[in-house]
Amino acid sequence: MSVEETISSTKNPSVLAAVRLHRARHRRTESQTLIEGPDVVAEAIAAGAAVTAVFAASEEGRGLAGEAGAVYHLVTDSVLQRIAGTEHPRGPVAVVQIPESQVPLEGRVLVAWGVSDPGNCGTLLRTAAAFGYGYVSGPESADPWSPKVLRSAAGGHFHTSVGVISSITDLGEREVVGTVPGGGEAAGRVTPGAAIVIGSEAHGLPPDVVELCDRLVSVPMPGGVESLNAAVAGAIVAYLGVAGTQTD
Repeated sequence: MSVEETISSTKNPSVLAAVRLHRARHRRTESQTLIEGPDVVAEAIAAGAAVTAVFAASEEGRGLAGEAGAVYHLVTDSVLQRIAGTEHPRGPVAVVQIPESQVPLEGRVLVAWGVSDPGNCGTLLRTAAAFGYGYVSGPESADPWSPKVLRSAAGGHFHTSVGVISSITDLGEREVVGTVPGGGEAAGRVTPGAAIVIGSEAHGLPPDVVELCDRLVSVPMPGGVESLNAAVAGAIVAYLGVAGTQTD
């Protein structure tokens, strides 16, 4: 591991390279992204993620960089704020390699389809990790490796597979369970290899996707509201998918 001198300029080449990772185009080109906070960085390292650089405004990041074999940059508070992209960053901030898209052939997966809000996608990803699902990002969903999604997932990326698809057919031969606000059978246990597809909060699943689903499920809502937040609905259906009563 090499150690850099204190960086005080936001125009330092290493800082500029890190800041560019807030843009999806650069994340794709470099196959890298940013993670923030000691707990998440430690989780990434423990999971074997390829952490290449650690930026910190105090010595707390030195040990983490050493564990990862990463370059350590001691920076000023203003530089850390620029890299993190948040007003009050919780350092350290690390650069991590993005693994190749992984859509497992076996096991349950939770699919975000048209879920554009990074917070919802991060929560769905964390839910997938918690209940033993793989996470799959469908068209028009937030980039699963964006810093905002990573913050919301709180380390979930390093406890499950993360895949990206462009078509339902990319899910293979597994059963596809679509979620709809109403009219579907009551959500319950799904087959071990099923894909549960969650649509956007505003529009739900597109009609063409609904047509390709093997079955549709809904969460009963006796309270009278029309729909649930996409991440909340996904968490309920995912939990019932492994713990609920078999419905077929």
